[in-house]
Amino acid sequence: MVRKPKIIGILNVTPDSFSDGGKFDSLDNALNHLKKMIAEGADGIDVGAESTRPKATPIGTEEEWKRLEKILPAVISEVKKSARKIKISIDSYHFETIKKAYEIGVDVINDVSGLNDEKIVNFIAEKNIETILMHNLQVPAIPDTVINRNLNLINEILKWGREKISYLESKNVKKSQLIFDPGIGFNKDALQSILILKNIENFRVLGLPIYVGHSKKSFLEAIDFSDYGAGLDRAEKTLIISKYLIKKNVDYLRIHDVEKHLALLAQYNRIKSHHAPA
Repeated sequence: MVRKPKIIGILNVTPDSFSDGGKFDSLDNALNHLKKMIAEGADGIDVGAESTRPKATPIGTEEEWKRLEKILPAVISEVKKSARKIKISIDSYHFETIKKAYEIGVDVINDVSGLNDEKIVNFIAEKNIETILMHNLQVPAIPDTVINRNLNLINEILKWGREKISYLESKNVKKSQLIFDPGIGFNKDALQSILILKNIENFRVLGLPIYVGHSKKSFLEAIDFSDYGAGLDRAEKTLIISKYLIKKNVDYLRIHDVEKHLALLAQYNRIKSHHAPA
């Protein structure tokens, strides 16, 4: 049975990411966390060296690769030891970083800029690389720059998605290479991010697998979780949203807590199996 959604573990080798900045930016700490996520059953690992949180300080390619040059090869080597097929994605919008990462064995490109660099587009077309297409207006995200609140948010994202897919296909990128991420928190305020989740099934019309990165993000503070108990932290709130997304048959969840998500998925599958008709 194909497990759905695929659980993508986050490995931030950054000093300033909003949730785990500074925890895994050394080789030993990164590998220990990687091994933990592999042991817990992650389907994929998303490696990033630049924070794209609101107000983050952008870094150049040289600094980004400096953070990756020892850790990323070691991550790839460790993943290849696994008996399971685990895909590694590189979370970057810098062409030089993406090219180097692919050349040493990365499987998937996760470009949070929305594939704005034609060099990246040409590269993924030439190499036929699986790529996450994320809706975004700019990197890094600026808190006050959001989609016009007077517009129909879902329609705007769908319009962008259709136009982007058409453009990519004109550049010889196959639709089968693409995975769609509506970009929770990227140039969307909290209510817009919530609206995306409520309408997540609407993005099926694009004909791409759906990828959601909601883990521990600030929009969670705008949701009333009082029915689930008092004093929930963002990790607990993330799991509640993930349970909803699992029921909506989302294809990929990009999260921080692999073990808890796989336990949640196993529980859901047991319940679903129990209630299935004989």
